Amino acid sequence: MQSKNVAAVCIAALTVTLAGPAAFADEHSHGGHGSHAMSQSGAAKDMKELPPLRIVSPLAGAQVEPNIEVEFETDADLASMTMSAKAIGVHLHVGIDGTSLMPMMADLARVEKNRYRYTFDLPAAPGQRVISVYWSDASHKTIESSVQKVSVVVVSKQAKPKP
Repeated sequence: MQSKNVAAVCIAALTVTLAGPAAFADEHSHGGHGSHAMSQSGAAKDMKELPPLRIVSPLAGAQVEPNIEVEFETDADLASMTMSAKAIGVHLHVGIDGTSLMPMMADLARVEKNRYRYTFDLPAAPGQRVISVYWSDASHKTIESSVQKVSVVVVSKQAKPKP
């Protein structure tokens, strides 16, 4: 069992290296800052007074190309709530199908005053996908009350996506 865990850690470390600037986390284990594994039952208790998050685009059921972009709104000070903050506390996670990424401020494009765009580094395989945006605590535990999800359908580049 221990060799299985070592192999998982090695794969996660390699993935972080290849994934680029955003820290990578597979479903319930987080690479990058504070790397450790956690279980579903380890989800953080809901925290009060967190800035709301809302996925603006894509809309539920949208057909999207493999290089998925997600736009979300928040009035949070993302400079202090992303992996590039001086001190890591509550911070942003963006996920697709259970794979969670922890973007740095430089990974987010400001679209409007409180609207940001994040583009996933790796193309998604065709089929139904679930995109999520949420806050995690300093231990990388999901703050369940903040989770926003949208289901989309990834189509190949040859097929034209429908909004």
